[in-house]
Amino acid sequence: MIRTQIYFEEETLKDLKNISKSLDISVSEFIRKVVKKELKENKKENLIDFLYTLEPLDSFKNIDSTDYVHDLRSKSRLLNE
Repeated sequence: MIRTQIYFEEETLKDLKNISKSLDISVSEFIRKVVKKELKENKKENLIDFLYTLEPLDSFKNIDSTDYVHDLRSKSRLLNE
């Protein structure tokens, strides 16, 4: 871990201390957990946004995906045995 310094308003620090005390963990541990959770959720949201805006390659734009997969499976030696 790398040590860092963060400035909080008095009220925010007071809230952090109260919450971490109620959870029986240090303020630092609480902050790490909250930041880690937020980063993880943010990555997930970014991935979901990316997937929703994803468009097929030009070479696949006019191809029906169901037909394409069916065609591939029909040519598979493993699936046809």
